[in-house]
Amino acid sequence: MRVILAITLLSFSFSLSAQQFGGNPPSLKWQQINTDTVRVIFPHGMTAQGERVANLVHYLNRYTRSSIGGLEKKVNIVLQNQTLQSNGYVQLGPFRSEFYLTPPPNSLDLGSLNWVDQLAVHEYRHVLQNMNFRQGVSKVFSILGGQLGQAAVTNIAVPNWFWEGDAVVMETALTPQGRGRLPGFFDGFRGLSLAGKHYAYMKIRNGSYVDYVPDHYPLGYMMTTYGREHYGQTFWKDVTSDAVRFRGVFYPLSHSLKKRTGMNVTGFYNAVLKEYQPLWNNYAARPDTTPAQPLLPVAKPVTNYNYVYSAGNNEWVILKNAWNKVPGIYRLNASGEERLLVRPGIVYDDFFSYRNGRVVWAAARFDARWGWKNFSVIRVWDNATGHTKTVSPKGKFFSPDISENGERVIAVATTTEMKYSLQLINTRTAAVEKQLPNPENWYYTYPRFAAGEQAVISAVRNNKGEMALVQQSLATGESTMLTPFSYTVMGIPVVSGDTVYFTSGLKDVNNVYAITLADKKTYEVTDRGNSALHMAMDPAGDSLVFSEFTVKGYKLYHAALNKAGWEPADVSKDGRSAWLQPHFKEGGNILDLTHDSLPVKKYPQFTRPFNFHSWVPSFNDPDYSISLIGENILSTTSTSIGYTYNRNEGSSDIAAGFTFGGWLPVLSVGADYTINRNGLDQNRQRVYWNEATAHVGVSIPLNLSAGLYSRSLSFGSNYNIRHRYLDSKYKGNDLQFLTNTIIFNNQRTKAVQNIYTHFGQYVAVQYNSSVSGLYAEQLYARLDQYLPGLWQNHNLVLQGAYQQRDNAFNYTFTDNFVYARGYNTPLYTSIYKLGANYHLPLVYPDWGFAQILYFNRIRANLFYDYSMANFSRNNVDMNMRYTSAGTELFFDTRIGNALPFTFGVRFSHLFDQDPVDNAQNRVDFIVPIQQLFNY
Repeated sequence: MRVILAITLLSFSFSLSAQQFGGNPPSLKWQQINTDTVRVIFPHGMTAQGERVANLVHYLNRYTRSSIGGLEKKVNIVLQNQTLQSNGYVQLGPFRSEFYLTPPPNSLDLGSLNWVDQLAVHEYRHVLQNMNFRQGVSKVFSILGGQLGQAAVTNIAVPNWFWEGDAVVMETALTPQGRGRLPGFFDGFRGLSLAGKHYAYMKIRNGSYVDYVPDHYPLGYMMTTYGREHYGQTFWKDVTSDAVRFRGVFYPLSHSLKKRTGMNVTGFYNAVLKEYQPLWNNYAARPDTTPAQPLLPVAKPVTNYNYVYSAGNNEWVILKNAWNKVPGIYRLNASGEERLLVRPGIVYDDFFSYRNGRVVWAAARFDARWGWKNFSVIRVWDNATGHTKTVSPKGKFFSPDISENGERVIAVATTTEMKYSLQLINTRTAAVEKQLPNPENWYYTYPRFAAGEQAVISAVRNNKGEMALVQQSLATGESTMLTPFSYTVMGIPVVSGDTVYFTSGLKDVNNVYAITLADKKTYEVTDRGNSALHMAMDPAGDSLVFSEFTVKGYKLYHAALNKAGWEPADVSKDGRSAWLQPHFKEGGNILDLTHDSLPVKKYPQFTRPFNFHSWVPSFNDPDYSISLIGENILSTTSTSIGYTYNRNEGSSDIAAGFTFGGWLPVLSVGADYTINRNGLDQNRQRVYWNEATAHVGVSIPLNLSAGLYSRSLSFGSNYNIRHRYLDSKYKGNDLQFLTNTIIFNNQRTKAVQNIYTHFGQYVAVQYNSSVSGLYAEQLYARLDQYLPGLWQNHNLVLQGAYQQRDNAFNYTFTDNFVYARGYNTPLYTSIYKLGANYHLPLVYPDWGFAQILYFNRIRANLFYDYSMANFSRNNVDMNMRYTSAGTELFFDTRIGNALPFTFGVRFSHLFDQDPVDNAQNRVDFIVPIQQLFNY
């Protein structure tokens, strides 16, 4: 019985999960605003955004301390304007934040606030959290392990729901909107309550592969709001201070809650639900709720039906996103039969539009080298041909709508300078025909051709974050306000004759509203118990189909359209209940803050190139290491100094390396000294030596992703000079060699429940060859082919590998070969292996114990390996066969409600006896300890 400390290819996500190493081209020139509180780093031309962030940070740092703490630490904030992603993050290792400046199109999810303002309020709260969590035990770990040491401990002590919930509270407290005032933010928990489901705290924390579980954002907001309202503004400051100091070694935050409220974290969670659930249930139970019937039977896996369009003949076109299938656009009929039309693939926003047999969407495209630089193109699928084509130039497009004849597309366009517009695109020439004027720089969301296609109707956001419905002439560019600006969010408009339908968060849930263009009167169309996302009119005009959130995903409902019974509505007013209009003591609208002009200076790309920040352990058997790592703020340099112990050899290695990723090729240089290496000489006698190595390298990583496939190609070469300190009887101790590597990875997107992609390839080729001194050579090649299995969540994975080395045995290179399972490493000069794996899920337990270990999924792999090894040297030529079959059982779990951890056990039956120990059966425990450091 053996324990295998499995190697993982993942890096420390404390420092690498969000950022792109060497992600911006060298042509991008950086500037900075540097104060005693913050350094804001931004591309040239973004001074206004840099000043806005700096001024907001100074205000937040000065006036929002009472609820989190008074510890101070200066932070770097980098503004990224090349990407179409809408996001932001704060990290330790190194301590910094990055804002992705493209606003999200969907206002119902994140709100409509000015995106820079929202990022500043939300992300700087994370900055303050990290500053003030450096206390007690976490401070000790930050001293011993650096910033990543602090991150590891604080993420264990403080659950992710507090980090995000507390930040959402600040959005809501300091602005006139924030997610705490958005009805759709609570759809998940409200859906569970209306369905009579009460999930245990552990399930809510750890999620599920079979049941919809709301994430930690709404959970955290409700938990932190409940704490503030019932126990005071400083309550969470005291609780988290206890937690990061580990006052109560086990479950420190729960221990502090128990001490201060009499409830542990589970009891606290139950108390929160007890307060919120009656609000949701009573609202849904009102007698005037709009009656509606499900359009389809409930699907077994969680399935979302979004963006519904009428296709005539009582048929509908929808985006179907089931947890066991890759999202696709389907046509369905009244009997529930579905026909796949097209799969959009990789997108930044999953919206699509349909008209007259044509589907249009914005597909993601990527710069091959620079990870922060990405684009989109407009794609059209035509039912007449069954083909898809690109109908636009490469740009930065969102939310397209297509004309009746398919010859024009209207789409939202954004620039790196944060300028927004509507662009009219000719689908025949793939050229932009016209850019509509936008003097106020409104951010358009989901534009739609109006009747006659002489105008466009869109929901827009102004610079303050207020929303309105606007009609804009395609001929003159003149804009007409259909509704006044307000902080009530609006969804996707649908034009039907003289009426525009749209979703809005006017009341406690998102519902469908309508405005008649002739008189600009607004009406409430539906009044449901949970939120509607999108709607379509029946061609007869007497009914409506809309998607509504349920615990099984967004479902389609059919409702009669009684225009005579429509109630007038004013979408500029606030009709929400008191619980959606919270008043926190730190409240007030800071977004009207006037700001000072601040000095701007150049920020050189090579600033602080080493920037050491953390000690990082690594457990990749047989190597165990500890490294001091550094990285500059712009992620163009990476430095490591470390020690490694090899368990197999008993050798020790001291190494240092530096990598620069700011140019097209990634450049690296390093040196190491190894003590007590050992191996077999030509007479098969064990020899011990020390060795010193210096190396320089170059590599080019490329992102070739498009459509349904995430695709990467990297190739590089390292030149190594190595000197071995051997006994004088051995000659030729110097070795100079090249290591050339090519890695290609092609993976089709997969669904939530899929174990692996249903089609993909991983190809790796490495060739080591001496160029001077001792002769040594090694060729390694590997191919993994991913295929679908017999059922939707099954996978067949075929493997092939080959390795050949010289027969002089002067030197042994690093061995990457994956041998037949169950066998010890054989003696060979060449070896190949063929393997087959059949992966399948067995059960989804959704069960755990004591807040320690939670089991999400148990899965199996049935495998067969066939390997042939050849040893050829000194007129000796031997062939040895190694074949085995068996089963691997894997447990996908979470440790402490936080750390994803997969471990397993393997039984191997050896059809050919292992020549090392004559074993015929082997049991191995697969324990990838490194995963614990990847969170």
